[in-house]
Amino acid sequence: FLDFTSMNIEAMFLRKTRDMNRRKLLGAPRVFAPVDEQWLHNGRVVRELSHRVLSRNIAQSNVVIMSPDFETAHIVADSHSTDLHNIYPAKIAIEQGHTTHLLPTSTNFSAGWSDDPKDDESISASIGWVLLAYFATFSTIPEPFSNSVDCIFAPSRMHVWLNQTTITYIVFPVKAKATIHLSSIFENHENASDMISKKQIDITGLTATETLLNSKYKLQLLASSHYFDRDDDRGGDEEGYYYGPNALFKSVNEVHRFLYERASHILQIEADNIVDRFLPNDEDIRFEEDDILEVNFHSLLFATQGLDLAI
Repeated sequence: FLDFTSMNIEAMFLRKTRDMNRRKLLGAPRVFAPVDEQWLHNGRVVRELSHRVLSRNIAQSNVVIMSPDFETAHIVADSHSTDLHNIYPAKIAIEQGHTTHLLPTSTNFSAGWSDDPKDDESISASIGWVLLAYFATFSTIPEPFSNSVDCIFAPSRMHVWLNQTTITYIVFPVKAKATIHLSSIFENHENASDMISKKQIDITGLTATETLLNSKYKLQLLASSHYFDRDDDRGGDEEGYYYGPNALFKSVNEVHRFLYERASHILQIEADNIVDRFLPNDEDIRFEEDDILEVNFHSLLFATQGLDLAI
């Protein structure tokens, strides 16, 4: 009886130790701070771009801003408007007196839009020239409706508008999410890269990329949530694997590789950090089914029908 009781106490102690180690691991600090798409929309690159592109020293024009924060289409043509927006280019476009079209992500560009619900006529075809079309898919308000950037740029929703409208600059978000179960990184591996071999990577933005490339737009890297020097890049000795500022993407595969490699790189660094913290201590950890290591990589791509490296 005493032996049985001792075994029970020992098992309870072991289970408690495993649970405590698990909580300690889940609460361990990450190498990179968590980021989301909004960080890029508020960043210095977008702010500088907004002032360069939207300055009235260039010209007065139409500016299209799409965001899930906008519930309906709204057109602002008054520079003295008191409308306040979380999307920085919208703020500057209104201040500079551009006719600014604020659109929800449910907008079908090929069908057009109007800020008057009683207006049956589409105004999108009559815009003519758009100086900047800026797309955001992250909302700052609770529980919004938001189409993904791939849904927004689906050929059936975008192709007609792209062919009928002259758009000087387009900015749109792409992202990659990498996940792996924490138990996988603690398995025995011959190489460090094998640690994340069971990862899953979800990529958003490839349909948008393909739609713009098919419409003869050139795509360049504008901003990213994480930056790695050439020496940090896996395969960095090869020019094609290095994506620095203004990097040019010539195909959907290049954008896919860029997002896949960046998310994998971040996941590898975070996994290495976790293993370095806990494996040397030989701590026993009891993982649960939903113990997932997740990292996100966000980027903004810049599209023009001619290269504009100065931007």
